[in-house]
Parts: sequence; C-alpha cells; structure tokens
Amino acid sequence: MTLNHFKVSLFTGLLCLVTLSGCDPDGMDSEIDFDRSAYLQHLGDEIIVSEYAQMVELSAELHLACDQLISDPSESQVILTREQLKRTYLQWQRVAFFDFGPASNRALSQTVNSYPTDADKIELAISEENWIPGTPVTLDNIGLPALDYLLNSNESAAGTAQEMADNPLRGAHASRIAEYLNSEVSSVHATWTGNYLDTFKASDGVEMGSSMGEVLNAFNRVFEADVRKNKLGLPSGISTFTQTPRPGLVEAVYASNWSVDLMFEAMVMADLIYHGNAKTANSAELGLDDYLNAYGDFEYGAGLNNDIETQLDIALESVLSLQDPLSLYVTTNQQEAFDVYADLQALVVLWKVDMMSSLGILITYQDNDGD
Repeated sequence: MTLNHFKVSLFTGLLCLVTLSGCDPDGMDSEIDFDRSAYLQHLGDEIIVSEYAQMVELSAELHLACDQLISDPSESQVILTREQLKRTYLQWQRVAFFDFGPASNRALSQTVNSYPTDADKIELAISEENWIPGTPVTLDNIGLPALDYLLNSNESAAGTAQEMADNPLRGAHASRIAEYLNSEVSSVHATWTGNYLDTFKASDGVEMGSSMGEVLNAFNRVFEADVRKNKLGLPSGISTFTQTPRPGLVEAVYASNWSVDLMFEAMVMADLIYHGNAKTANSAELGLDDYLNAYGDFEYGAGLNNDIETQLDIALESVLSLQDPLSLYVTTNQQEAFDVYADLQALVVLWKVDMMSSLGILITYQDNDGD
C-alpha cells in the first residue's frame, strides 16, 4: 500500500470515529447528492441484463457451431467454432463480475469457467452416453475451458477436424458442453428478467444483503481473485509460496494466444462498472465514480476517485504490456508480470479498502492474500 493510499484509508477511518453516524452513508444521505435507486436501475436495466442477454446469444451461437461439427468436422467449421468460442469467452469476462443473486445461486462461475480443466476427465466423458453435467465431479471438465481443450489442444485446425472426423463423439461432447453452458446462462438471465430485477432495484440501502452490498462485494471478489490472482498471480508465481511460474494455469491455455485478450476484456468491464458507462445513448450513466464525487472535494470522496482513475488507467495500460502466449511470458518475463500484478494489486487496495470504507459497505467475503 502506498503512502497516499494509507492516508486515504486512515482519513476515512478517522472520519468514521468522529461522526455520529459512523461509517454509514445513510447517516450522510442529506449531505450528498447521489441517487442509489437511480444507480441500481441503470446498472440493472442497462448493464447487467444487457450483458447477460449478449452472453445468452453468443453461447447459443457457440452451441450451434459445436453442433455443426458433428455433421461437418471440417477445418473451416473448426475455425468458425474457435472464433465463436473466443467471442463467448470474451463476453464471459463481462458477466463474470455479476456473481451474486441468480448467478451465485446456480454456481455459474464454477460451471462456466473453472480452470485449469481436467483433460483426462474430458477424454473419459467423451464416450459416456449418460454423461450428466453440473455435478461436482464435472465442474473441472465442463464450460469454456473444456471447449478450449476440445477445440484448441491440437494447434492445427485441420488436425482438430481430423480428430473429430475420426471420432464423431468428440464433436458431440463439445456440443453437449456448449448446450449446458447456454442453458445455465439462459436460466440466470431469465431470473434477472423475471422478479429478481425488481427486487434488485428496490433494495437501495447499503446494509449487508442490500443490492449495493451484493454488487460491490462481487465486483471486488471477482477482480481480486479471478482477475488479479487467477489470471496472473498464480501463473506468474507471485501468488505461490515458491514464486515459481505455473504457466499451465493461464486462462484458455490451449488457445495459446487468447489469455491477454481475456484479461484485458475483464479490465475493460471493471472500468465500465466503475464509471457506469452504458450501451444506451440516453442514460445518465451513473457510476461509482459519481458516488464518490458526491461526497465532495475530500480525500475519501473526489480525491479517492481521482486516485482510482489514475490507477485504473495505469492498470489498463499495464495489462496491455503483457504478451501472448501468456504461458510463455510469465516464464521468460516473470518480473514484468510481477510489475503488472502490482498495478492490479494497487486497484484492489483502492476499491476494496478505501472505496468500500468511504461508501460504508461491509466486505462479506474472505481471501487469503491480505490487501
């Protein structure tokens, strides 16, 4: 933690001690101009539901592409299916941040993107006629990582096509994995567009279990654990005891050249969530930056937002400095990977420690890395 970040955290903590309302924004609602209800409406309608709808569409197209591999195991169809898999993978980076409510109830994150995948289990499952996805024993051999293995483990598209021509069950298994993925994403989207969206928008406090609490805990947890640690910390070795690189732990390891793109897309989505940018032209685009700025020109308000803006720009540029294949880069350029990790860690401090303290929202998850 830098000295400036420490000063922000210390100042916010002292503020909590000297105000009668403690660190509870509800006690300062009359002093700030931020409409949490409008923010939740914007976030739910224009970002979360929109991103899930796109994920449903892309995963349906992925299922169709995999299904066509059964009747047409050609090089051109493999290339098309690989392209669709990458598009779906990229979209997953966006909806992954909404791992609460309907998504957490279905363990969507574990179903869609548990990696590293178990290649041996995938090979065994190919010939299982009564294969049932979604059980505990299948979580490490389904979803996007399993499709990455089936479509990309043979670097040559022609080679993959030949494997599927020789054994049509390979294409059939890819199709049923993609079908289950689409089914799970569709179920979560349907719950959001059902009663949950209204419930989400109505819960506009900051207490434990509120929508703000759910959104920001998921946001911080996904960024800290899935983006910072899983995508880079573990493969580079900085999150391990020996700090030995573990290149086999990168995301989309078989595709070879997708890992950095996936990480950057996650960063872009984190930026979008923070700023509240929407895909619709008429939105007020309320974001967390507006929430902090509403506290005024103080270190815990506009000052903190300025620190976050600066570090977010640094982190976005830093991630772009990584090179694919990331599995090779973390081995040959380990210190550079550590430097990128440090930039991501600085955001963890600003978002998880300083921002959550300023907004008076309790962290309800635990990690083993410290802050």
